[in-house]
Order: sequence, then C-alpha cells, then structure tokens
Amino acid sequence: MAEHYESEAFIYNQVPVRIFNHSFDGTDIFTSLHWHRNVEFNLTTEGRIKMNIDGKNMQLLPGDWCIVNSGELHSNHWIEPTDHFGGICVQISKSFLDRWIGEGVRFDLPGNQAASDRIRQTLIKFGEYKKNGVDDLRKMELVFSFLNLLRDNCVYETVSGEKTEHEGDANIKSIINYIDEHYMDQLDLSSVAANFNYTPTYLSRMFKEHVGRNFYQYLQNVRLMNCVEEMKEDENVRLMECALNHGFPNVKSFIQTFKKTFGCTPSEWVKQGKKAPIQEI
Repeated sequence: MAEHYESEAFIYNQVPVRIFNHSFDGTDIFTSLHWHRNVEFNLTTEGRIKMNIDGKNMQLLPGDWCIVNSGELHSNHWIEPTDHFGGICVQISKSFLDRWIGEGVRFDLPGNQAASDRIRQTLIKFGEYKKNGVDDLRKMELVFSFLNLLRDNCVYETVSGEKTEHEGDANIKSIINYIDEHYMDQLDLSSVAANFNYTPTYLSRMFKEHVGRNFYQYLQNVRLMNCVEEMKEDENVRLMECALNHGFPNVKSFIQTFKKTFGCTPSEWVKQGKKAPIQEI
C-alpha cells in the first residue's frame, strides 16, 4: 500500500482547498487508516458512514459533520455491506490555515447549534461549487468566509509555533507504515514490538489507544482489504493464492475473516453480484 502522507499540492490554482463529492455503496465505503497535514472537514449528505478519528469511533448520518485535524489518524468504513454513503469532503492547506488563523491551531465542533448549521451550509456550498465548476475568485471568497466561521467557533487550542507531535503519535504512525508495507509477511504482535523496541503489552496498549482497535484486528483488516481489491481486479483469482499472497496463513483463515467482516463467505459475496465468479480452491 502507498504511504499515507499527503502533499500540500492543491487543485484550484491559488485556492488552497480540495473538494470531493463522494457517492459510494457497500464495501466501497472504505478508506484505510491514514493521515495528512491538511485539515479535513467531512459532511454526510446521504446514508451513513463509520469514521475513526484519533482512536475514537463515530457514526455519521445525513447532516452530521466532523473535523480531522492535521496529523490525526483516521479511517472510514461501512456499517453494513448494503449501506450507501454520500458526502462532501473539504481539505484546507495547513500552511494556509497557519498563515491566516495562527500556527498550532486545533479545531473542534462548535458549542452552539447555530454555528454548526452555518458551517454545514458552507460545506454544502463547497460541494455545489465543485459540482458546478465556479471560478477561483468565488471559491476564495467562500474559503475566507469559512475561515471566519472556524476562527470564531471552532478553535479549541493554540500553541506558540508549530505544534510538536507527541512521541506516541509519531511512533504509531511508523508502526502503521511498517504494517502496511509488510502485511503479507508472517507478522505478529511480538515481532512488530521487537522491531520497534517495545514489549508486546506496551504495543498492544498503544495500538488500542491510537487506532481504536487491537493490533491483530488491524493487521487482519489490512490483509483482507488487499485481498478484496485483488478479487475485484482479477475475476479468475484463486482464493488460496490470494490469501497466502496477502499474509493469511491459509484459505480457511481468510474465509473466516471475510465472513466476519462482510457477513457472508466469498462465494456468497460473488452470488450477490459483487463481481464475476472466482475460484474458491
């Protein structure tokens, strides 16, 4: 998997914002654990989605929105494999926010409903601008209006100079990168802990605190989703080869994990029309 750091390049010339209008169904409602420097604002417009931000799980329904601060680990996931999700994601350059609001600023949801509603409407307008392709000047006007709302209602922490990343945050990100790069190997809690000079107990506790799930759950999820991506791309994939190539000890373990996550076996997943037939053996 690609490294999850994200550059500060933005698509709208001099407008330091990226806008995404999302529409996903079922198991496509998924983003693996990652982080970036940009500050991200997510609004659900249709359906529902489960998000994990900085180790905390939340369910977002239509009208709900959330903030992902710079450097925070976060991921998205379906709640049921039959779910639909529609939403708007707005990412604003951290460098730009540092310049116009202040360095080291962290954001949280506003304390009053009126402000929350105004921010929700602004996020909707971002999505409309993206859809309709309005000019950069109008985008920039909307950005500065949004900055005023954030400054007046959402700032909860300001420190002098660049915010120093906690050691635990930096270390868990290194561990996540390591797992993403080596998930196909025979990893276990003890071997990964030894690689980073931790005891298994300490690593397990750190993982649960920062990721919101235990080490084994995360590792199996990484392996599973890489298997699923291969199954989607290759209609003739053999489950045994797919499972072994992505770190599962055997095909039985893969099928059990698949069923626990998707609520059905790979064969049943195929019969539901998720993809063309695959070979189980």
